[in-house]
Amino acid sequence: MSSKRKLSDADEKDGGEEEPAFFRSAPIEDRQSTFIGFYSPSALKPKELQALAELKTADHKIVGWRRESNQQSIGKSKLYITGSDDDGEKYAGKKVEKVVEACQATGSVVVARWWGGIMLGPVRFTHIETAARDSIRAWEDYRAEATAKRRKKAGDEEERARLAKALVDRDVSIDVLRKLAADKEERLKFMQENGPEVPDAGKDIKQASASASSTKPPTDYTSLPLDRLRALDKARDATLSFLLKRIDKADVELKTGALGAS
Repeated sequence: MSSKRKLSDADEKDGGEEEPAFFRSAPIEDRQSTFIGFYSPSALKPKELQALAELKTADHKIVGWRRESNQQSIGKSKLYITGSDDDGEKYAGKKVEKVVEACQATGSVVVARWWGGIMLGPVRFTHIETAARDSIRAWEDYRAEATAKRRKKAGDEEERARLAKALVDRDVSIDVLRKLAADKEERLKFMQENGPEVPDAGKDIKQASASASSTKPPTDYTSLPLDRLRALDKARDATLSFLLKRIDKADVELKTGALGAS
């Protein structure tokens, strides 16, 4: 589907890709006849859809359309204009038109038939309806997938922003805890070498916080991909857990040493 339609403002805001100008069904083969449906939601008018280069060799290009009317009903509900063209396949145009209406679709559907020389009888109408319906479903599947991608992208961007901010906060916490752990371990070493002292945890935390606040500027994580941010977040969790264990161990040994000397 090389033809594309210009994105609407809403599409651009959503970061959506350009939507193909038309969507096709899978071919239906029956006794040397082939049926393929082509649906254009808005980009191509009925005659333009019939004029597609790949339909040039088709024996019939049956078309049905449904578009919104400029008029409104008394209840201000939308009104639609419908129409069809058999293109030599008698009664087939109305079949396509009815499919478009039943699917509540707007736009144009062309069902191209390449005739193989064998009369199919009434089953040809079933094939025509199926091809028309499948072409609309191809568009519905595309839109559903595009919506899912947009939602995932929005969710990923939200998570990226959250992780980028959280990592900066965790870096600060890690700096504070690393300094606090080092201070407590230094005090423990001093106590082991020179005798007990009275521990002042509040003083340690204040000194560690003051030291961390005067360190290098925060890292900008906003340009990193989501997978990298997730990995860093996991690593920071492990670092914080390790530092807290160091601090707890030093606190226990400081307390034990102080009690043993009293």
